[in-house]
This record gives sequence, C-alpha cells and structure tokens, in this order.
Amino acid sequence: MQANALRVKNKPKKKLEFFLSIPYYFVLISLVVVPIFLLVISSFQFDNRSGIYPISFTFDHYLDFLRATAFVRAMTASLWIAAATTVVTLMIGYPLAYILTKMKLRTQIALLLLINAPMWINMLLRVRALEQIMRMFFPYLIDTVPGVVLGLVYVYLPFMVLPIYAVLSKIDPNYLESSADLGANKFKTIVKVVIPLSLSGVLAGILMVFLPAATTIIIPQYLAPSQNIYMIGTLIEKSIINNGRISYASAVAIVLSIVILGIVYYIKKLDRYKGVNQNEKETY
Repeated sequence: MQANALRVKNKPKKKLEFFLSIPYYFVLISLVVVPIFLLVISSFQFDNRSGIYPISFTFDHYLDFLRATAFVRAMTASLWIAAATTVVTLMIGYPLAYILTKMKLRTQIALLLLINAPMWINMLLRVRALEQIMRMFFPYLIDTVPGVVLGLVYVYLPFMVLPIYAVLSKIDPNYLESSADLGANKFKTIVKVVIPLSLSGVLAGILMVFLPAATTIIIPQYLAPSQNIYMIGTLIEKSIINNGRISYASAVAIVLSIVILGIVYYIKKLDRYKGVNQNEKETY
C-alpha cells in the first residue's frame, strides 16, 4: 500500500521534471547531436565546391588524413601545446585558488571578480591586446611555442582556478584541524588531505583547459603569424577556407573528436577510480 501511495505521489513530480527537461534536451539535440550527425555524414561525402552533395560514400578523406604528414605534425603540436598549457595553468591556478580560500570573504569576492573580468571581454580583443604587449616588450616570444603557451595560459587560466576554488572552499575545516592534531605540518596536510579532496576540481580544470587549448585557432593565428606552429585547428581552417575541402575538414574534426573523447574518458575514469578508493577507505 505504501509503495503504491509513493508511486502515485511521485507521478506529478516526474511529469514536472520531464517538462522542465524539454528545453535542455531540445538544445542538446539541436546544437550537439544534429551537428555531429551532419559532420559524420559530410566526412564520408566527396568534396563538392558547389555546396551540393550528391549521395555518395567514401573513406578517402580519412585515408588522406591519416597518410598526410601535416596531420601527424598538427596533432602532435596541438596535444603537446595543450598539455604544456594545462600544466602551467595548474601550477599557477592551484596555489592561487588555495590562497583565495584563506582570505576574507570580501577579498575573495573582489579577487574572483578580477579573475573573471577578462572573460567578459571578447577573446579576439584580448588576444590582440596580448599580441601588441608581446611585440612591445617580448618580441622574441612571437612565432614561438612558449609565446603560444603564454597566450593560452592567459586566456584559459580562469577555467583552472574556478573549479579548484569551488572544491577547496567546500572542504570541511575539521579535516585540517584533525590533521594538525595528529602531528602533520601544513605541507603534509596539503599533500595528504587537501590535494586528494580537491582532485575532482583539478580534473575538471584540466578538462576545461586542455580541450579548448588543443583545438584553438585564434591564439596561434595572432601569436604565431608566420604559421610555423601548425595546430589541428589551423589544419581544419585551411582545409575549408583555402582549399574548400569541407568533407576533408569534417573527417579531421571527427578524428580529433575521437582522440579528445578518449582523453576525456581516461580523465573521468581517474576521477571515478579516486572516488571508489576514497569510499573504500571510509568504509574501513
């Protein structure tokens, strides 16, 4: 009787949840699922500059892409630069987020506003401003990998700081006090208590920095104008604008998406593995 009463009581709630989720699924299907579906179809079509795609099917774009040396060079450069950017942003962002949590609330709010403020400005304007500053004071960084990494760190640093700060600010101070009572110094407390508890924020920050850094177009375009740094986003852009090979660019995008999904799956697996280990420790 009680189970039937609970089912009847939960029916209106489930109907409300369904109707509230309709806009989310509409946006997801129209802006994510449908474009990916069209991208996959386009990657198997013959290139046609007229824009009319007759019914066709070919693997040539994928084979050309995998055989091309430009692909290996662009993919290697993209992953290497994105990894370097992620490491640098983590080295800067984690201490910054930790220091923020130790400040007064008003100071935290003010500094968070300053960190978020550049995100309110158009990305192209920020990159152009950084380019002018680098040309005035650090001209030797133009057309170099460190210069591109610097630009990526400047743009994506808030995406590392904010998720780490959100997790660190929710850590129960009793854990830190217990660690100190057991004789651990501040460094050991950070290593043994703070970092493990904030790992979910670190992994979220890694994803939020690595993925856009690996596919960026604007930053290497302005900070490496001679195009000696060839990234995967540049390869897709050149295939469409210069050569008109939309189907080839679609195949490149699909391969890049598969590689990125593999990286995301591995990082998420690390997060789940950490959660399982933590639950086992709490059980015992």
